[in-house]
Amino acid sequence: MEKEARKLTVRYAFLQSSYWMSQCAIYSFAAVFLKSKNFDNTQIGFVLSLAAVISIILQPIVASFADKTKKISLRYIVITLMMIVMALALILFIMPDSFLLIAGIYVLINALQYTLNPLFNSLALEYLNIGVPMNYGLARGIGSIAFAIMSYLLGILVNQFGPNVLLTIFIITYVFVIISAFTFKIKIPANPSLKSNSNNLDNNNIATTEKVNENSDNAPSGIFTFFIKYKKFTLHLIGLSMIFYSHSVINTYLINIIEKVGGNSTDMGISLSIAAALELPTMAVFIYLVRKIKCSTLLKTAAFFFCIKAGLAWLAPNVITVHISMALQMLSFALYTPASVYYVNAIIDEKDKVKGQSMLGVATLGIAGTIANITGGSILDKFGVSDMLFIGTIVTFIGFLIVLVSTENTEK
Repeated sequence: MEKEARKLTVRYAFLQSSYWMSQCAIYSFAAVFLKSKNFDNTQIGFVLSLAAVISIILQPIVASFADKTKKISLRYIVITLMMIVMALALILFIMPDSFLLIAGIYVLINALQYTLNPLFNSLALEYLNIGVPMNYGLARGIGSIAFAIMSYLLGILVNQFGPNVLLTIFIITYVFVIISAFTFKIKIPANPSLKSNSNNLDNNNIATTEKVNENSDNAPSGIFTFFIKYKKFTLHLIGLSMIFYSHSVINTYLINIIEKVGGNSTDMGISLSIAAALELPTMAVFIYLVRKIKCSTLLKTAAFFFCIKAGLAWLAPNVITVHISMALQMLSFALYTPASVYYVNAIIDEKDKVKGQSMLGVATLGIAGTIANITGGSILDKFGVSDMLFIGTIVTFIGFLIVLVSTENTEK
């Protein structure tokens, strides 16, 4: 089983790496690309917010379908969504100069990308829940390193070749995302103790998500029933969405923050790469941390450092201080990402786990992204970078307080 776990960790690292490299090009440099197509900050915020709104609707629908379906595996649902993303990117590449077309396709690509992220977590948890000890944190951390490298390279490439290079890089990296999804499967050795827990594996003993709903008690909860059933988790999601407000604002408008303190797109790439590179140590050792410290405690710790990161970005007088703020990613986002996955897996019933993971995406990428991008762009155009970051810091602090009171204690 250890050999299979290592194989799965490598394949999951490939999936996470290729995804985050593509996401760097299409989302993290979105403001750079869209500005080159004559979008102002408010319009950029609207495009990314609309993508988040669509993902808010799409994620629960896809998650509910994945929880209920007996015929289609989660892996094939993921691959189908990826094929749609690739088709949209190719259309944009062929017809790159229409304002409305760029806006529409950018909305759809990012909405689908938001939707895919929590589904990747569910893919990994299928194996973890049947006893395959893959290292989720290490694989996700390697994804962050890939993001770091891509951020640095894109900052240089944009300066040399212009923002149009971003779409080309996205398409190239997305080929590898699709390949990695196809290869994310392993054969499970015959083992009675595993077999009895493997309702999520198909008849060929490869990872899929065929669900066994033999009676109404095992049926997944509907969306509204889910929120009623998990009241404290719902409050927790509200807190997370507020915490991620500043995170979304900083990531979307990082080029504006960097330019305010005298930097350029190369500095932006460096800042993103610092943040992403420092995620690896935290994620790699998370499997050991969570054995010693409750994941609920780790979540609260991450929430605290989101506040510190937001405040430091607001007060930054120069590029170096922005870099330091982004370095706190290792104690905020890098700690939150695996902790939240384990947390949901611990407090949500088996039949609702895919939906629970998707709700994290709805809160952090959907709701937070929507509000942050709409208000952030508007505040930026009307009042400037400092006011945008100040408001982000206040909202994040309130979210931190909500997370403190709503996070349920978990076992180690």
